[in-house]
Amino acid sequence: MISNLQNQTKPLQSVVFVGFDQVLLMDVAGPAQVLASANKVLGYKAYDIAIASKDGGDIRTDTGLSLRSDVSFAAVSCANIFVVPGGPGVDQHLNDPSLRRFLKRVAPVVERFVSICSGSLLTASTGLLDQRKGTTHWERADLATQLFPSVDWHLDEIFTHDGKFHCSAGVTTGIDLTLSLVEADHGRRAALGVAREMVVFMQRHGGQSQYSEPLKAQATSSKRLSDLYNRIEQDPTAPWSVSMMAEVAGSTERTLHRDFVQEFGQTPSSFVEERRLAIARLYLEGSRKPIKEIASLSGFVSEQKMRRSFVKLLGILPTEYRDRFGETPIRAARSIR
Repeated sequence: MISNLQNQTKPLQSVVFVGFDQVLLMDVAGPAQVLASANKVLGYKAYDIAIASKDGGDIRTDTGLSLRSDVSFAAVSCANIFVVPGGPGVDQHLNDPSLRRFLKRVAPVVERFVSICSGSLLTASTGLLDQRKGTTHWERADLATQLFPSVDWHLDEIFTHDGKFHCSAGVTTGIDLTLSLVEADHGRRAALGVAREMVVFMQRHGGQSQYSEPLKAQATSSKRLSDLYNRIEQDPTAPWSVSMMAEVAGSTERTLHRDFVQEFGQTPSSFVEERRLAIARLYLEGSRKPIKEIASLSGFVSEQKMRRSFVKLLGILPTEYRDRFGETPIRAARSIR
C-alpha cells in the first residue's frame, strides 16, 4: 500500500466495460485487474468497475466461462472510463446497430474512451475514430485498414492516445494501456506498485511486431526455418551470415532469402539484427552490464554496430533506452540469456 501518495485521495472514477458474447476474457480481466490492483496499492477505492451488456444478462466469453453483467446498455448514462474489449465476437457485432448506437451515445459523456485489441474495430465502426490515431491486434491490421480507411492507424504501436480516445493492440497490451492510465491519474509510483503486484512490465517499448514476429517465426510451417530460428535464438553471438544460415537450413542463399521474405516479410540479415536487438534490450532493461559487454552478449560485432541498430530500428541510443526503460520493478522476472 502507498500511503499519502499525493497527500489526498482523488475522486472515485467509474469504469464501465462493454460486454458481448464471445468477448475475449483477457481483454476484460487484464485491464480490470490493473484497476483493482490500483485500488489495493493506493489504499482506497479509486476505481469502481462494472460491466454492461445489451440486456443486463450474462456474457459468454471466448473461454466458455460466463461473466455476470452489472447493468444493461440502456441504464448506462455516463462513466469516467469506458472500455470496449475485443474478441471473436467482434465480427458479429460490427454491424450491430444497437451496439453502435450505444457506443455513439456514451462517447460524448465519458472522459476516456478505451478500446482494447480488436475492440478498436467496434469503435471504428461508429466513426468515432475517424481522423484519429488508433491501433488494433496485428492479425486484424489488414481488416482494419480495409474497413476503416478514415482512421489514422498506427498498427505497430502497443497503444495510442488521441484526445479522449485510447486504443491498445493485442490482448496483454490492454494491461500496458491501463497502467498508463493509472500513471496519469496517480503518478508513476502508483503504477509501478501495480506492476509489482501483478508481476508485469511497467512499460514495454517498441511496436507490437517485436512480440508477433518471434511467435510467427516459431510457428512457421517450414521446419527448416523453425530449426534455424531456434539455432539463432540459442546462439545469437554466432557469425550469422546469410551463407552460414543457408548452410544450417540446408538451402541456397537465394532460396533462403525468398523463404524469409515470404514467411517473415524481411531478409535473413534483418531478422538476425532484430533478434539481437531484442536480446540487447532485455539486458539494458534488466541489468547494469556495460554497453560494450551487452553488445557482445547480444551478438553485435561492436558497440558501434549495436548503437547504429538501435538508432535505425528504435530511433534511440542504447544509453537513452536504458535511462528510459531500465528502472523496472521486476527484473528478476525477465529471462536474460
